[in-house]
Amino acid sequence: MRLVDQAHLNREVAFKYKMSAFQAAIGLAQLERIEDLVARKREIFAWYREELSDVDGLRLNAEPEGTLNNYWMVTAIVARRFGLEKRELMERLDERNIDSRPFFHPLSSIPAYADTEEARNARERNVISYEISPYGINLPSALGLTREQLAFVSDSLKGILAGKC
Repeated sequence: MRLVDQAHLNREVAFKYKMSAFQAAIGLAQLERIEDLVARKREIFAWYREELSDVDGLRLNAEPEGTLNNYWMVTAIVARRFGLEKRELMERLDERNIDSRPFFHPLSSIPAYADTEEARNARERNVISYEISPYGINLPSALGLTREQLAFVSDSLKGILAGKC
């Protein structure tokens, strides 16, 4: 293993142990207002839930009983029946000037790990992660997102999905 800033396109295992003093100071300042930040993220998620609750075949983040989800990212998983995998969905949103991120790939699928015995075992165990990963995106959820911007994102997503039914 080697210490690098980035493992080359997830093809090798590497570690990065550095944090600058500036990054640490920002992190500390964020921790001092963590309750406000989480409350704002939860508000944004509540807006998405309200805007998208009527879309059959679209699932948003879960919040199991006894947990408090901080909704760091708002994740949308589209049903396979739409025939719309995450890359195409992201491109369609991008055409509307909406940034999104891909839902995480199962760790056992990335090239740095794919050929290991642990990854082969994980692929057999983690069938759900392999089923949903191709159909998930993370929607815009920045702290400064307005209700109007979120409505535009939601309406755009609904329009894209309606065209795929």
